[in-house]
Amino acid sequence: MTGLDDDLVQRVDQLPRTVWSADTFRYTGSSRDPLSGAGARLFGGRWNPKDIFATIYLATPVSACMGELARAATSQSAPVEVFLQADYSLHTIAVSEITVLDLRAPAALAHVGLSDGDIRDPDWTACQNIGNAAWFLGFGGILAPSATGDGIVLAAFEARASPHLSIRDTERLTHDLYTRLVGSDEALSKRRG
Repeated sequence: MTGLDDDLVQRVDQLPRTVWSADTFRYTGSSRDPLSGAGARLFGGRWNPKDIFATIYLATPVSACMGELARAATSQSAPVEVFLQADYSLHTIAVSEITVLDLRAPAALAHVGLSDGDIRDPDWTACQNIGNAAWFLGFGGILAPSATGDGIVLAAFEARASPHLSIRDTERLTHDLYTRLVGSDEALSKRRG
């Protein structure tokens, strides 16, 4: 990624900083640290260009996390049941008072030059440019609609987010659990009592 776009940095800086807390969800390979954004730093993600900063991708509600898993399986031309033959875990991660760039509202997206279509676009360049500007300005992450169309994603910039994240629960993510969770956040709440 080349240098920052000064106009874009200014537009991002004009948006308010939002302090946000919630329970979020993340799936990872079972041997992976759920509070590490090293993979996103290495390969890039929707909201972070590669090789610049580590980003931890979280989603809420749990159905949004399962939708992100289904998108990952589709991107690898694998049905979810095949994808989940690998050893995965589902983590509940508490987020406490992180300062984010909040792009949930259509007006905020438009202010930085994005649309819902950009959120779903397989070309992440526009979103990565926003993420890079937010990181440059000192935000702890970006809160945005999920590319699945269900729920929201928090792209938490690891170096700034770590004090605001804690693991509440981890369980093995099987195809059976996936099937029960898709579209059913109430099912997860009942399981956790």
